[in-house]
Amino acid sequence: MLRTLIPGEKALRDMASVDLETAADQLGVHYQTAYRWVRAGLLKASLVEGRYRLDPEVLAKFAEERSRPKQPRPRRPRQGFNRLRERFVEHLLGNEEGAAHQLVRGLVDGGVSVSAVIEEVIAPAMADIGERWVSGRLTIAEEHQATAIVERILAANLPSPRGRRRGTVVVAALSGDRHSLPTLMATVALREDNWHVRHLGADLPPGELVQLCESQAVDLVVLTVTATEAAEAAHAVARHLEQLGVPALIGRPGATLVELQRLARERRLRS
Repeated sequence: MLRTLIPGEKALRDMASVDLETAADQLGVHYQTAYRWVRAGLLKASLVEGRYRLDPEVLAKFAEERSRPKQPRPRRPRQGFNRLRERFVEHLLGNEEGAAHQLVRGLVDGGVSVSAVIEEVIAPAMADIGERWVSGRLTIAEEHQATAIVERILAANLPSPRGRRRGTVVVAALSGDRHSLPTLMATVALREDNWHVRHLGADLPPGELVQLCESQAVDLVVLTVTATEAAEAAHAVARHLEQLGVPALIGRPGATLVELQRLARERRLRS
């Protein structure tokens, strides 16, 4: 008479675990990289019959922690970022495009990420210029000129990091929102965080965006919003995309590029 063997608790855990090859694939790294993490004690694993096995929950937690972007730590110039912002504004308003480009290039060459340059110098400078325009101290032409210079500078400094891409993300602003600079800033941050980015710019008809996501492989959509009248449409499109299985993020005032990178990674892990 055959006897049914009931596995014990340890055996059940072993059955539910994954081997190191599978873990490496899920983490998007080479087997030897995952092996070094285990040997260094960074990734917890058990040796079962000569092979490393990992608890799926432990693996998921490790992947989540690893996906969190590190807060940029840009070097602090001797004169400080405040003085650099002032100089950058002067260059923009003086139509000194070469000098503005050299200021940014100097920071990037010195080890400051492009995203950090945006957060520390470019975005505050553009906010200053925007305030001057609202108060009547600048003309629309001067504000447009500054924006155009910044767009060219960012385009010339688009990051292209090595390594495996996290996925494909579409960045756009919908019809009625004609501000393309926020979409370009988001594109820079996501490219720097190793995403393949399809930058569609501003004033994009919602139907065109949906059609693109239906016909091509898209892992995430990021919608920037600077016009209140476009916010409702952005949320409606985001809900529709979610129903199609495409996660979407909507920008908000005060959000940082580091936050965008973190949220994009989290949505990618959940999808």
